[in-house]
Amino acid sequence: MKNNVYVRSNKSIKSITLTKLLFLLPLIVYGFYKNGIYLYQEHYISFIEIFRPLIYVFIGALVGISVNILYGKFIKKSKDDWSSIIFSSFHLEYGVIIGCLVSINTNVLIYTLVLFIIFIISKFLNNRINIMCFTLIIIYLLSKIVGNPSFLNSYEMSKTFSYEFMDYLIGRYPGGVASTHVILILLGLFGLYITNNIKISISLSSLVTLFLLFGVYSLITNNSFTNLFFANNIVMLMSYVATDTKTSCYTKKGMIVFGVLIGILTFINHFIEPVLAPLVSILFVSLFNNLIDRKVNSLQKQ
Repeated sequence: MKNNVYVRSNKSIKSITLTKLLFLLPLIVYGFYKNGIYLYQEHYISFIEIFRPLIYVFIGALVGISVNILYGKFIKKSKDDWSSIIFSSFHLEYGVIIGCLVSINTNVLIYTLVLFIIFIISKFLNNRINIMCFTLIIIYLLSKIVGNPSFLNSYEMSKTFSYEFMDYLIGRYPGGVASTHVILILLGLFGLYITNNIKISISLSSLVTLFLLFGVYSLITNNSFTNLFFANNIVMLMSYVATDTKTSCYTKKGMIVFGVLIGILTFINHFIEPVLAPLVSILFVSLFNNLIDRKVNSLQKQ
């Protein structure tokens, strides 16, 4: 970040949130087409199911707003105006991003309940953990128990595909509801960078680290590099979740170290549980964001 800081006023929270939502909008529109309109056109879903991708995003936004209002108006008894309360934290942003990242097969009731419960609890934790990662992990684990955790939509389930590099760039591969179009993700990342609304060093250092590690591994084992690097929402997670304003590093070198550590752990955890690998890695490293900043600063002063 420029000047090495995110200002933590309500105004800056509102500005950062609205800017991120603006750059997420093309992804949401594409997700609506890929997991809704296209499936209906090809007769894989009914008309009402067209809107399923938007439901996750809408519920995420609604829960984020509702939790801020409930906490601000009824728990803290705040006298602030409605706008200040709605944007008193990043929960609106978190809800929309989570809605983009969940599987199209996620049970809507489970999704809503988990989102609401974790968001409420998080208001009392003082931003100690990356709640986007924690929420996505819980939703995925519950989906494995009571539902379908697969990222495949009904069209992708019906056939066997051999994806090419361009398919990954334009989002024609399995992933979250609105998290697969790599070109749109990177354009959004660039837009957030030039408007000074994202910690770009974290995204770049984590993605470059994974690019190198998966690249070497794929050369040695002949595994598909594109499938390793683009699967499981990795690009979206490193762009919008690892860079969480509250639970990631702030210093310039700290952000680079933070991203590199996430990349290394994601690569290691990939061989244990590929889907959870980036989520667990981001969640774990985010617990030490302040420590990383302090250590990097102390090394610079020596």
